[in-house]
Amino acid sequence: MVSLKNIITHILQAHDFEVYEKDNIVYGEKDGDSVSIGLYDDISVAELRKHSKAVSENASRHIICVLSAGQSVEEESSKLGLAIWKKADIEKEMGCAIKTHIESVPGSLLTELVNPPDGSSQNPSITVESLGTEGQPQIFKSVLTAEDVAEISKKTIQGFKQELELVPHYLFDYSCSFEGKDGQTVKREGVVSINALTGKYSSWNNEPETDPKAAHLVQLEPKIDGENARKIAIHAVTQLNTEFKEIITERDHATIIEKATFRPEPSAINLDSQRMVMMPVWCVEGKHGVMILDGISGKIISEDYYEKK
Repeated sequence: MVSLKNIITHILQAHDFEVYEKDNIVYGEKDGDSVSIGLYDDISVAELRKHSKAVSENASRHIICVLSAGQSVEEESSKLGLAIWKKADIEKEMGCAIKTHIESVPGSLLTELVNPPDGSSQNPSITVESLGTEGQPQIFKSVLTAEDVAEISKKTIQGFKQELELVPHYLFDYSCSFEGKDGQTVKREGVVSINALTGKYSSWNNEPETDPKAAHLVQLEPKIDGENARKIAIHAVTQLNTEFKEIITERDHATIIEKATFRPEPSAINLDSQRMVMMPVWCVEGKHGVMILDGISGKIISEDYYEKK
């Protein structure tokens, strides 16, 4: 499930804001204007004042997304110039964020907040409603540094621009059993990874190190839902645990070699758990082409060279 932090990041980026995170607060900057967005399950007046003090010098406009708050918090937020967003407001912004890729949309709360129609600097006060705060997917650390990527791309495409993106992957713990090529029952278990953008799968032996500091990086949205990811995982487990055996028979003075296949049936595959993680991928643009590097393995995923004129 997509986290609230990812939703807010998407909204800001759709309005052409540069997004970063500091002290668990999301910030957006564009054309000299800035906005801060605090994410809370609930908040007291004291915490509200503490938050206001923390962001007062870091941005020009301030928003609080909160799960629940009393009337006193609403009144205090108005005095402090903090806008409070509820679920309906987030949904409205999500709709505006989608439409900004097509046309200019009037009525966006974010647009009005950063550029008030009456020219005032006071933020509007919005009633609080229930707002989901799902946990953020686990982020894995890149073994490649920016310097490593620059050195690798220099030798091939003469890279001059590089960006680290976080690609969503589904992870499944699995177990399966089947009759192997030696006639004995084979039992296996492991972890399979499904790229939520491409559907490409791979097996995992060791889980990479996590990187909590990478939350501010560009996080791509999944194109494959959980149900389809499970179907791909079943196919992946089948293929990853397939065995072959050559069967040699003599017939009519001829030697016939046949290849028998042994693999688990879908009914014999158990997917024990499913979770989403973010994998680091380096995208490099160079003088002679573009390159994509796997931040976990350090291997080149793809290279596309420009045609010579």
